[in-house]
Amino acid sequence: MNIRERMNAVFNCQKPDKVPFYSFYGPNTQLIPSGSFERKIRNRGLGLLTIASPISSEMPNISTTTRKTDISEETTYHTPIGDVSTESYGKTNRITSPLWPVKKKHLFKNSKDYDPIIYMIKDTIYHIDLEEFKLKDQDVGEDGILHVAMVLPPFTQTWDLMGLEKWCYEQNDNPGKFSNLLDALNKRSNTIINLLVEIEDNIHITCGDIRDGVNPDSYLKYEIPIYEKAFEALRAGGKKCGIHAHSSLLKNQKKVLARMNPDYIEAYTPPPYSDLPLPELREAVGEDTSILINFPETIFYNGYEKTRDYTIELLKSDPSYNKMIGFTEMGMMGVDERTRSVFEDGIIAILDAIDELEY
Repeated sequence: MNIRERMNAVFNCQKPDKVPFYSFYGPNTQLIPSGSFERKIRNRGLGLLTIASPISSEMPNISTTTRKTDISEETTYHTPIGDVSTESYGKTNRITSPLWPVKKKHLFKNSKDYDPIIYMIKDTIYHIDLEEFKLKDQDVGEDGILHVAMVLPPFTQTWDLMGLEKWCYEQNDNPGKFSNLLDALNKRSNTIINLLVEIEDNIHITCGDIRDGVNPDSYLKYEIPIYEKAFEALRAGGKKCGIHAHSSLLKNQKKVLARMNPDYIEAYTPPPYSDLPLPELREAVGEDTSILINFPETIFYNGYEKTRDYTIELLKSDPSYNKMIGFTEMGMMGVDERTRSVFEDGIIAILDAIDELEY
């Protein structure tokens, strides 16, 4: 099998010739820096899970200005009914990327921001843009597959707009305005889902996440109905629907994942990062859910031998062939001259462990 065939086998619940090794990839998401080491591990089978979107957007009635300092970048959105801004840190020693900035200030700062933010949401127009999407697919070729990250469900989108503290307060202090924001976000999500359904390609779409800070009851109340509706529509159009499960507290979320019934779970990180062993996750979601394991990079500090042994034990703990292993979170982000050899040795240990396993 080539890399693309191997990865697609897992997404289609078929047996690959060996466990796929993958990494999120793209102009703003390179968890493996381009260069000689990247070439070395790609020659050994690293698959590119390339983030792309067949949907483009515009805000015709909104202008933006950007202010940069030595350590941050602030973007201000000018709407007819008021301005809102967001600010992110720069110079973060490679621990982030433009797609996942480290927020200094969120878009929402106080109750006056509800109306401009809702205006922005309603003003956004979405289009199907398959030309660039197909070009990216051709660029990747046999070395991987494209991966679509859809906007989050409304409840967790509000967290990202507000930040955790204000998000908690606003649900109680301004329930009416908070509900209006949820309604606007829900309509936007429905628009995007309807466009994705129109696309004939059988693409993989990550529809949301499981994160620390949202309790299972809130997921069941606010988000499960959204997921059920979205999954039904997208699957009817031949799409695969997934969840980004990067929470460290997954034991309490097992019933949520089982209720969601995704086609695949990405970003699941086994212990010591999360509290949920792989066999327990498999028992909760069943054999038909593909699991994209995010390798816990802290294991690398134990050295090559223990990293290889950990990988073998981890992969053997789940007899299902419906899984792959790699990086969706950090990979080599944050690596410097002191830690580079530790991480490179660790990644080689994963590849050696995969080659050792009989499949």
